[in-house]
Order: sequence, then structure tokens, then C-alpha cells
Amino acid sequence: MLNNAKLIQINITNYVLSVSKNIDEALEEIGQRGVGIVKGNTPKDTGRLQNSMSYSTGNKVISESPFNEADKIKPINKDKTVIVGTNVIYGPHVEYMSKNASKGFMLRSYKQWKPIAEFIIAKAAKRGKK
Repeated sequence: MLNNAKLIQINITNYVLSVSKNIDEALEEIGQRGVGIVKGNTPKDTGRLQNSMSYSTGNKVISESPFNEADKIKPINKDKTVIVGTNVIYGPHVEYMSKNASKGFMLRSYKQWKPIAEFIIAKAAKRGKK
């Protein structure tokens, strides 16, 4: 028969694993939604910049881009982190230097994405309690 200390340790371990799994799933959802929001705000000329948007979580990069592999962001190799973006060389120019309405498209996307991401993480953390 297990003593109380061992039972408590097992329950805490199960809880931490459950929350960790929920957070990993939440990061995937956050990345997918982030890419969708950024693509919606990205100016479209040839479509290269818009289609190059991808997200990275942990050591994997997820992208639907039909374009060059070099356009995708690189894996970040950090646990419990999600990054949305592109490696297209002219991306920063469009973000900071454009003289039209496309200037600041990533910042606008971030402002739309942040409350959604916070809600998804909070929901995932609460699921771990059950």
C-alpha cells in the first residue's frame, strides 16, 4: 500500500504532465492562429511573403509554404515557446519601411493575436486542473 507522501508525489507528477501536454497543444493552436492572422494582414504582391509565414514551436517548424525552404523561420529549440514569422529577406522592409498601409502589418497582427493566445493558454492551464 502506498503511503500518503508517495501518493501525493504521484498525483503532483500526473498533474504536471497533464498541464505540460495541454500547454504543448495550446502552443500548436496559438501558432496556427497566429499564422492565419499574420497571413490575413500581410500585403500581397507575388504572395511570397504571405505564403512564407510559418510558426515554430520547440524544434519543429510548421508551414504550408509552397515556396523556398529558406523562406521559413528556423526552429527555436526552446521548450514552451512559439514563434510566428518569416525569413523572407525583404520582410523587415515591408514591416518598417513601406510608405503604404502595409507598414506595421506584423505589429497589427501581434496586437490581434495576443489576446487570443492569452485566452488559449489560460484555457489549457485550467484543463490541467481537472
